[in-house]
Amino acid sequence: MAQNLALEVKVINRFATKSKRDRYLQFVTSAKNRKKLIADLHGGSFYEHSMLERVTGIEGDVIGQALQRLGIASHTCYVISENTSIDTLTFDLNEVLPKVVVWGAGTMLVFGEADFVFVELAGLKNRFTAQAPMGR
Repeated sequence: MAQNLALEVKVINRFATKSKRDRYLQFVTSAKNRKKLIADLHGGSFYEHSMLERVTGIEGDVIGQALQRLGIASHTCYVISENTSIDTLTFDLNEVLPKVVVWGAGTMLVFGEADFVFVELAGLKNRFTAQAPMGR
């Protein structure tokens, strides 16, 4: 499947660190430079940290409850990841989640129109969710 550029632009505008947004918007339009954006997913420097909420429960349950609370009916998600076997693909949550938590680094699952994300960073149990801010 091809990269969903429009969705990735929304992700950057809603979840990326404000000081790096313009830079990331340039990266995402080039396959060569997109790798730089993907590299920042690994350690977490991509994200506006004040938006992230640590996942302390069972990942699938936490995500499912959040999607229900936000009124997002579909459990399909677009993947942005260092793992090239799943990057730029769309999956059902139950299919992709085991691939993400086993991989253990640099992955974002994007739900809806970038309304909600699940984030896997480097390290054990380094998982977060974030809801898009109103008006962005």
